[in-house]
Amino acid sequence: GYSFADKSFISLHFSGNIAVIKTRPGYASSIASEIDEKAANETLGTVAGDDTIFIVMKENITPYDLRKVLSTFIPNLN
Repeated sequence: GYSFADKSFISLHFSGNIAVIKTRPGYASSIASEIDEKAANETLGTVAGDDTIFIVMKENITPYDLRKVLSTFIPNLN
């Protein structure tokens, strides 16, 4: 189905257990809320600004694991 994340997502990068998502201005908070709800098993939490989201991944969660769950509601994840 359609998600607001379809047109607002820009990029996803990883460093250690931190993931950083870049969005179009004004969308980070809404996407972070969706991540908190739909990726609770993979994440400890999110911090969102205007166009950037920091995600802390749980221990033993790999970037592949997080990318896989995020791709279920962010279809254009690159």
